[in-house]
Amino acid sequence: MVPNLTGYWKMISNDNFEEYLKALDVNIAIRKIATLLKPDKDIVHEGDHIIIKTLSTFKNYNMDFYVGQEFEEDLSGVDDRKCMTTITWEGDRLVCVQKGEIEGRGWTHWVEGDELHLVRKHHAVCEEH
Repeated sequence: MVPNLTGYWKMISNDNFEEYLKALDVNIAIRKIATLLKPDKDIVHEGDHIIIKTLSTFKNYNMDFYVGQEFEEDLSGVDDRKCMTTITWEGDRLVCVQKGEIEGRGWTHWVEGDELHLVRKHHAVCEEH
């Protein structure tokens, strides 16, 4: 059974984030700003429909999707790329695969206790918080 991710989640740590951004070729100014932020996640999870809002003082990012259905994701303001994204459940983990200009990119969310975990991946580096 998959967990319900609905909730408001505060960032506790952000390990290896700058290395991840470097691997995505994000410019240094944006990297420096991004590493100072502690974005929160506001998630609404109703069946296969999930809305993940990443909220920060610099930029907010909304992701609205149905599990298992590929969609075009516009990463303007993140790293200014578009990709085809598919998000599925692997056991109790929500796994994202992003296909486009940068291959081997995606992330995984899961809950342990009262904490939401996120690992971002790129073929060259992983970043966890």
